[in-house]
Amino acid sequence: MLGATNMQADLLAAAEIIVAAMVVATLLIALRRMLDDRRLAQSGRPYLPLEDRPPVGLGRLIPVGAQVDDECRRGTVALEHWLLSRRQAGREGS
Repeated sequence: MLGATNMQADLLAAAEIIVAAMVVATLLIALRRMLDDRRLAQSGRPYLPLEDRPPVGLGRLIPVGAQVDDECRRGTVALEHWLLSRRQAGREGS
């Protein structure tokens, strides 16, 4: 019966360690979120919905989503106009 008592004590100690690790992990996650919220509040940036946030690692001033498509279309049109004007200027100069 002494072996069963030692095994129960070992299981209880293991369970306590697991519960303690879970509590510490939960506290660390809460602390991290609190610090992130505080840093965001100090930066002065407004809260953006998830669909309006830039990809991770990019700044707020870089276009994302539909803005990229619009910029690409505008750039393509401007390039076409420039190429046509260069072609017409070349014909007039010859």
